[in-house]
Amino acid sequence: MAQNLFFLLIVVIVIVVLARRLLKMNASGHAESDASAAKIQAEVNEKEAEIKEDSARLAKEAKSVTEDAVETGKEAVESGKEAVASKVSEKKPAVKKPAAKKSPAPKTGVPKDVDPVIDSANKSQPSPIGAEVPDELTQPVAELEKTKDPLARHRLYQQITENSYKNRNDAGWRQISKTFSKQHIAEFPDIVKPLKKANGGSLPQVLTFQNYATLLAEDGQYTDAIAVCERALEFGLDDKTKTGFSGRLERIRKQQEKAAQ
Repeated sequence: MAQNLFFLLIVVIVIVVLARRLLKMNASGHAESDASAAKIQAEVNEKEAEIKEDSARLAKEAKSVTEDAVETGKEAVESGKEAVASKVSEKKPAVKKPAAKKSPAPKTGVPKDVDPVIDSANKSQPSPIGAEVPDELTQPVAELEKTKDPLARHRLYQQITENSYKNRNDAGWRQISKTFSKQHIAEFPDIVKPLKKANGGSLPQVLTFQNYATLLAEDGQYTDAIAVCERALEFGLDDKTKTGFSGRLERIRKQQEKAAQ
């Protein structure tokens, strides 16, 4: 009887030891499985983060390219509209004016390949373009030669440069636009302060800068066009496009690089 009990006790002890080992092995296996699963999950999370970063970067680049394309398209459409308007105006029959009683003085034209020189410091000198100024601009050009008030001169410059820019497909109008735009920008440091005051403390859009930059770029004068955009940025001007003068500057630089190839 005692031997049977002893044998039974031995069997129970063996079973308990084996059970503990099995439990320990099972727990160890679960721990390894959990660690492996955690490692795999961490790698998955890391890959997802990388994919999200790449997607965000690509989306940003695509947006930038799209905006540049849209701005370029807008400028092309604007140029096309103005070209059509210019062609229509050219087809209209000219209205002959009655001959004046007094013999007109002979015209002294400015060579088309030479920019008229205007001394911005002398605000009372006669117009360098003289008799070749179109009738539509005679009055503002005459007033510009008389007035010395910076704000009044700014408004006259806007009237002259914007009207001539609309007819820029004509060589004469184009030369006038470039000449007075250059003078307008040269005088702008004197205009900034009164213009800000009149506009409630901030500068409004000044079309002279972007129009002049466009004319220069169209004529292959990329360095001068870039300088105009940089000057606009120095003044803190905005051309009312999504990318502003910074985007316009980059587009002109790309045109310059393409032309140099």
